[in-house]
Amino acid sequence: MNRIFVNKLLIAAFTVFLAGSFASCSEEDLDATIFDTTEYPLDRTSITFPLDTFVKKNFLEPYNLRYLYKMQDIGSDMSYNLVPCSYDQSVNLAVLCKYLWYDVYKDNVGEKFLKIYSPRIIHVIGSPAYNPSSGTEVLGTAEGGLKITLYNANNLYADNIDYMNEYFFKTMHHEFSHILNQNFNRPTEFDLISNGKYNTVSWNDTPDSVALGQGFISPYASSQAREDWVEVIANYIVKDTVTWKRALSTAQYDWELVTDVDAKHWTRCNAQVLAGLANRDSVGYFVRVSSTSGGEDETYAIQRKVIQRDADNRYAVPDAEGNIVFVKSSGIDGRAVIQQKLDMVREWLKTYFDYDLEKVRMAVQRRQWLTDADGNFIFDNNGNFINNLTYVRADGTTLLDELRAEVEKYKELQK
Repeated sequence: MNRIFVNKLLIAAFTVFLAGSFASCSEEDLDATIFDTTEYPLDRTSITFPLDTFVKKNFLEPYNLRYLYKMQDIGSDMSYNLVPCSYDQSVNLAVLCKYLWYDVYKDNVGEKFLKIYSPRIIHVIGSPAYNPSSGTEVLGTAEGGLKITLYNANNLYADNIDYMNEYFFKTMHHEFSHILNQNFNRPTEFDLISNGKYNTVSWNDTPDSVALGQGFISPYASSQAREDWVEVIANYIVKDTVTWKRALSTAQYDWELVTDVDAKHWTRCNAQVLAGLANRDSVGYFVRVSSTSGGEDETYAIQRKVIQRDADNRYAVPDAEGNIVFVKSSGIDGRAVIQQKLDMVREWLKTYFDYDLEKVRMAVQRRQWLTDADGNFIFDNNGNFINNLTYVRADGTTLLDELRAEVEKYKELQK
């Protein structure tokens, strides 16, 4: 009681002091700011002048965004062993950020939207950020709605869009969606959809198919509701239609991870699959060494659909017509759950930001993948999408060359 009383006295005294301070101050009494507000010109003799000018013209001036590719020690998480991004890769990431992220939002949501909700700092790190204790890798962070950090930029490969999406552009949309969520809360109903199914400890050990069957678009989405929310947005934007439909198809089934499958049993069954004598659903889709003793006791961890099996849980037990019997033991329709989450995300973005998720997604897809004059996707002889960034055009150039030229043109100012 005495402590509370003394604190109240101190607060009262401090309040009186502040009131007196405000009463004695006026605008005329304020001195000049202690911060240096001088705008220093860019160094034209610097080898980095072209990129410095590009990011100033395309990020700082329109959006008050600082694109920091010269690694800032004071702004880095020093618990990781980090290195800066090379200049060449910094150029690639900067032009692709503009083309696949900022220009998409400007054209389809509006420049005002970016000016209000854009982060104020994008900090680029060259190396990955590994968590050795958990075996996970941090792809990016969003801090207080102001700063996004992107890791592993030295390993950006423009000729592999799926890789870039996984490590960079999905991360960008993921972290940016966190910023939007920090401005307007997601619906509380969303957190209840998969309540009790989140795994904050060992989500990284969950195979993709198992997560999908439980109603999560990715293993990371299964870690907690806030990550589930932004993973739906980010994955839907960057994944092409074929990949997205394949994920939903996978999500229709229950999946299991069996960690003690005898290696010889797997090898024998897998050989039958490869020979067309057995169905992959009854054998498994993924193999990794679970334990190794160098002999008879070696076992595999198998990712497989839940089907009707014999008493030893090894061989499939088909129905009377010889068809595999798929079992839905979880009671979860993963496809329906993911679709429910997507519908909720779509409505939230439209309501609070006038953000049409379908328009943004299709704009990203048409920038990533080659299209004809009518905007229809062009496929290669194997039915695969064609990388629009590195496709060699009739004049021998690529779109990435064209984007990089927007940086290189500032070399003229150095002459």
